[in-house]
Amino acid sequence: MPFTHVLATKLGAKLTEVRKNKTCPWLRPDGKTQVTVEYNNDGGAMVPIRVHTVFFSTQHDETVNNDQIAKDLKEHVIKPVISLQYLDDRTIFHLNPSGRFVIGGPHGDA
Repeated sequence: MPFTHVLATKLGAKLTEVRKNKTCPWLRPDGKTQVTVEYNNDGGAMVPIRVHTVFFSTQHDETVNNDQIAKDLKEHVIKPVISLQYLDDRTIFHLNPSGRFVIGGPHGDA
């Protein structure tokens, strides 16, 4: 399985966990994750060296602001999943970059 897929899947699972256990009570069920990784070609083996970008769009209730969303996602979802050896000061975080995501699911997409 590609490392990017593994990380994105684990982030999605952690997002579900912190929603269900109420660590982040403002979370709602619709969410998307994407991870971009920088690799080094070591004799034909692609070795991950750092996470370049982490992207989340996650549905939330109307009472939370984007600063709280970003803070909680970094603390309760990203840090427990992505080893600090892959995160650095150049890692880019796009956390709900399009703004409010209150209406989710098929109704929000229609």
